[in-house]
Order: sequence, then structure tokens, then C-alpha cells
Amino acid sequence: MPPALKLITDPPRELAPISDFVDAMSTFASGVVLVTSWVADRPWGMTVTAFASLSAAPPTILVSLGSATTSARAITATGSFGVSILAEEQRAVARFGSEPGGAKFLEQFVDPNEGSSSSPVVAGALAHIDCELFEAVQMADHTIFFGRVRAAQTSRSGTPLLYHRRAYLTPADRNAGRPRIETELTCLSS
Repeated sequence: MPPALKLITDPPRELAPISDFVDAMSTFASGVVLVTSWVADRPWGMTVTAFASLSAAPPTILVSLGSATTSARAITATGSFGVSILAEEQRAVARFGSEPGGAKFLEQFVDPNEGSSSSPVVAGALAHIDCELFEAVQMADHTIFFGRVRAAQTSRSGTPLLYHRRAYLTPADRNAGRPRIETELTCLSS
């Protein structure tokens, strides 16, 4: 029998300075997604990098959003949300969805002919995941939303948009100016 999990409720005595933590986290390259929902019957989206696949059976994902955001309130109210995984040419979409304090209505970016998803779908995204809210857990000033995947669609082509050191990049940007290294992998156990 596995050991029981112990929940730690007291924070550490000393916490890292926020600026040091933010700098350290900026070194972690991640994909960029737009979490979509409906606000006043209009498509709304917020750019995040705190997104992960949690389970394949049943298909479950998680996203973390500021608890006081319009997106967090919309997901809580409707019980559903979507995640559009952005492609390299969608920097403008990412910037739009990350504008502090600005309205993030997405009419100019969504596919108006997409009727198979109950959440707004960003046109040209690499993939879109349509979710039903399974659980929400508040942690500090954020809420982690766990979504059961109702539908997933993919474009089958394209390159992802990345976020690294507070900038949107593509894999080509990361490799620019560096010589290509050719490698050949062989099975080491033969």
C-alpha cells in the first residue's frame, strides 16, 4: 500500500524574493495557449503559459489563472472553457490576450464557422481543446482549473509559439545564428 500523502499547510519560514522567483521562472520555455470562454455571449480569451496535460484516461488538462480575472469568473460561472494552442504566426493573438486590464473579446481572432466546439476556437491555432470544468482549486492568488476534455481537434501541421525570458519566440528564433548540429542516434543496448 502506498504511503499516505501529507499536506503541508504552513508556508516555509523564508520565501524567495518575488523578483528572483519571476526571473528564475522566465528561463523555463513553454508553449503559449489562449484559454477561451464566453463573456456576455461574446468570445473571450486570455493568454497563459500555465497549462498542462494531466491525464490521458480520462482526458484531463489543467490551466492556472489569476482568481480575480474575467476569464476565471467566466469559467466558474459557465462550467466550461477551451484551450487554443497558438502557432508561431500568432504573436499578435498572444499579445492581445495578455494585455493587462484590457478587454479580451476575440471576435477578430476566432473561427466564426467553427460550430463543433462549445468554447471559442482561435482560427489558425495548432489545436483546440474543449473542456468541461471538473474541479477548481484556489492557490494563493490563482485558481487551478481542471478540465475534462470533451473534444480535441488539431491542425496536423505548424510550429508552436513559445514563451521564454519574457518574449514570444519560435523554435527558429531560438536556433537563429547557431550552427546546426547533426547527430545520429544508435541503440546503445545492441
